[in-house]
Amino acid sequence: MRHKLVFPALIVILGFPPFSTLISAQAASSVKSKSSAALPLSASPKALRLMDRVWKLNSDEVEQEKGCVVLRKIVSIDPNFAVAHELLAQFSLDPAEQVSEQRKAVESKHFATPAEQLLVEWFQAAADHDLLPAISDMNELLGRYPHDRWVVMLANFWLTQETQYERAAEVFENSGLTSPGMLNNAAYTYAYMRQFDKAFALMEQYVAAMPKVSNPQDSYAEILRMAGHYNQAIVHYRAALAINPNFYMSQFGIADTYALMGQEARARQEYELGFHKFPMPALHQVQWRNREAFTYIWEGDLKGADQAFQSIADFAHSNKMGQVEADTYRQMAQYQPDPVRALGFLDKAETAIQLHENAMAIAVQQEEAQILRARVEVAVKQGDQESAKAALDKLNGLSQVSSDKLIATAYHAAAGALLFSQHKYTDAISHLEEDTDNPLSLRLLTAAYQKSGNLENAKHMGEVLASLNVPTLEQAMIVPAFRECIKNASCDAATVNASLK
Repeated sequence: MRHKLVFPALIVILGFPPFSTLISAQAASSVKSKSSAALPLSASPKALRLMDRVWKLNSDEVEQEKGCVVLRKIVSIDPNFAVAHELLAQFSLDPAEQVSEQRKAVESKHFATPAEQLLVEWFQAAADHDLLPAISDMNELLGRYPHDRWVVMLANFWLTQETQYERAAEVFENSGLTSPGMLNNAAYTYAYMRQFDKAFALMEQYVAAMPKVSNPQDSYAEILRMAGHYNQAIVHYRAALAINPNFYMSQFGIADTYALMGQEARARQEYELGFHKFPMPALHQVQWRNREAFTYIWEGDLKGADQAFQSIADFAHSNKMGQVEADTYRQMAQYQPDPVRALGFLDKAETAIQLHENAMAIAVQQEEAQILRARVEVAVKQGDQESAKAALDKLNGLSQVSSDKLIATAYHAAAGALLFSQHKYTDAISHLEEDTDNPLSLRLLTAAYQKSGNLENAKHMGEVLASLNVPTLEQAMIVPAFRECIKNASCDAATVNASLK
């Protein structure tokens, strides 16, 4: 697997140039000269020695929890080590720790070197969703330290999360770094661009470099699954568990794969095996409990899904995870056939997010945007154009004052859905094209291209939609049915229009 960082998502402020243009322009102006210099770290010798262990655990082996243990030791040794606080804020699987460590990174940055201060300011700007300073700080660091492992890794991750895959790949390629962790990161970047041949080649190198470590096998399995090679993926997941029986991510990877294969009962057996066998952080509990709940959607068992999701919401509430609780209720709303029931869940989501316990401000705003998007989509199903427009106006207002990518994408997706329902297909396309990673928008975009006579684009987007092999709620709701309608040659705009009712 690829470890998860807590990067707040950024994108263009309305009226500014596109995000990719800003990144390219800033990069060109900030890169002064290629240097082999390493990012200077101001910490005690003992703390600096431990940083090598953090790199090995978090980047090469992707033992995220173990890496956080070492980072906690580092900040106990050197409480003023700003970069260690920043890394702990990004790597931690504890929402409360993420918030507190980000604050400590900022508080201790005056003890740091100018370069370290720039790194902390980059992520604080990201947390404050302040687009231009974040881009400028990142590119300034890349310009000074284009071959430093920490700078390259963090930039690659941030850009990938921003879906700036080409730029993320460029950062990797220009770095010349071929450490195991960088091979892993780059392979995922190419996989997201659906350049699977490049991804597989890097995975072969990663596995060869670390034959006695589980994560290379696990990452290879996940990328194989993304490409639709399910059986090969399971072989590699089992190879990871053979190396380390406690590498629980591979156990859940097996469960995810069976779910995507349509073997939902078998998937639930594998999920439950993992839950009974392995202790894990609360965020990982939620992650895979969610995916277990998706299996009921694939089966069409909405009552089973309700029970599973309600259990997750109760868990999140008892653990003071307000954003997680809100997101769970929002997901419950999305698959409800009864719009009135869906609105009830969205009301619960809004109540939970107002508490926003142990969540960064940007995560709260992102969730608010997702709830508003869902309100637009529910209103469209009801045929309530007035309510849909009112929710869309609120979402537009949120996007106008934010530079966050997820918020902007939510607005475009909701606007596209409303315009599609009004049969304004050309207008809908311009919005839906901003959300091509989500099956809900891809389905509408495929039909809008078809209805507007752009059959080539309709065919391409249909192929992209049918090939999505990521275990998400939207995949479960849309992709299997879309594959079936392709099989029966019934995927036309009229079918999609009917499904919105």
